[in-house]
Amino acid sequence: MSERMPGALAGVRVLELGHAIAGPHCAQMLADHGADVVKIEPPAGEMSRNALPVVDGRSIYFASHNRGKRSVCLDLKTSAGLRALLRLCDTADVVLTNYGVGVPQRLGWSYDVLRARNPRLVMVHITGFGSGAADAPRAAYDGVIQAMGGIADLTGQPGGEPTFVGAFVADHVAAYHATIAVLMALRERDVTGVGTHVDVSMLDSYTAMLAHEVGLAAAGVPRGRWGNQVQTAFANVFPARDGQIFLAPLGDAAWRRFWAVLGGAGEVGYDDSTGPARHRLEQVVSDWTSDRTVAEVLAAMQAAGVAAGPVRSVGEAVAAMADTDMVLTVDGPDGHPVRVPGRPVRVGLTTRPGALTVPRTGEHTAEILAELGLPAHQRQNLADRGSASPAARPREAHR
Repeated sequence: MSERMPGALAGVRVLELGHAIAGPHCAQMLADHGADVVKIEPPAGEMSRNALPVVDGRSIYFASHNRGKRSVCLDLKTSAGLRALLRLCDTADVVLTNYGVGVPQRLGWSYDVLRARNPRLVMVHITGFGSGAADAPRAAYDGVIQAMGGIADLTGQPGGEPTFVGAFVADHVAAYHATIAVLMALRERDVTGVGTHVDVSMLDSYTAMLAHEVGLAAAGVPRGRWGNQVQTAFANVFPARDGQIFLAPLGDAAWRRFWAVLGGAGEVGYDDSTGPARHRLEQVVSDWTSDRTVAEVLAAMQAAGVAAGPVRSVGEAVAAMADTDMVLTVDGPDGHPVRVPGRPVRVGLTTRPGALTVPRTGEHTAEILAELGLPAHQRQNLADRGSASPAARPREAHR
C-alpha cells in the first residue's frame, strides 16, 4: 500500500458534532477511509476527552474513537461561533451528530437551516430512540438501550437475572448503522443531486439484532435464558483441563465426525440432538473435554472439521491479535502512543498523514478557519472565544 493512499472517501468532508461513542466512532470509521472529518468541539473540548479508563494519564476511551480527525473549537452559543459553523456546513458533504433531539434546532443549525444553504448536504442524526418516537426527549446511554432492547432478557443463566453485554455494543451498533446511513445517503445524492436527513435510532439499531426473536415474540412463543447454550442447535461451552471451549458440531456430517472423535452416542441423530437426549449428550461431551487441554480439544475438532473456539479472557483475545492489523498504535493528543482496536474493513483505507493521530483540543481551529477565507482578526477572535482549559478530572464512561 502506498504511503499516501487517499482512501475510498477522499474528497468527502464530514463535520462531526458528537460526543461519547456513537457519533465519534462513526466519524472515525469515515476518517479511516479517507474522509476529511472536522470535529467541532465546545471550548472545553468534547466531554469524553478525559473519560475513564485512563492509562498513564491518557483517556483510552477517547483515543479509541477519535483518530484521523481535525479538531475545531467553536462556542456555538455565540453568534460568531454559529456563523463559523454555518460557513463550514457550506463546504461540507455530511453533518453527523449524536447530540440530543432538538439540540440542532435550539442552537440554530437544524437540517432545514443547513439545507437552505447547502442543498447537497447530508445530515445524519443519531439519537436514543429516533426523533419522532414517544421516548425521543429522554436521554439514552448504552445501558438504557441494552435494558430496553430485549437482548439482555435473552442473556444470562437459566433462572438468573437479565445480563448486559460487557462491551458498549449498543453504542457501536448505532455507529455502524450511522456509517451505513452516511454511505447510502451519499450514494442517493449521486443519483438525485440533493442531500437528505437520516434519523438513526440507537434502539432500532440494537433491536434489529433480535432477528428471529421478533417473529417468536410476535407469535407468543415463550423464551428463556440458556446461558452459553444455543437453544436451536447442539452448541455450548464445555470445560477443559485448563479452560473452556465452545463446540458447535452443526449439521449431519459434522455431527457424525464429532461423535467419531468422541467414540460414542452415535445412536442419536443430529435432528434429535436438541431434544430430550441433549442433557445426557452434553454430559458425555463434558466428560471427554474435561480430560483434555483446550489445545488438545481444538486440534481434535480441527482435524474432524468441527467448529470450535477457546473461551478467552480479554487479555488473551488482545494478545492473540497483537501481531495483526486489529491492534493499532495511534498518537494520542499529547503525542504519546496509545493502543486501540484496529480497522476491520480494510478496503479503501487511508494512509494519509494524521490518519493515526488523535487531535488535541482545537488543534486545527486556525487552520480550518483560514480555509474558510476568514480575515485574520476574525480567525483570532473565534479562536479566542473557542479556547478554554479542558476539564482535568477524568470522567466516567457511561454505560
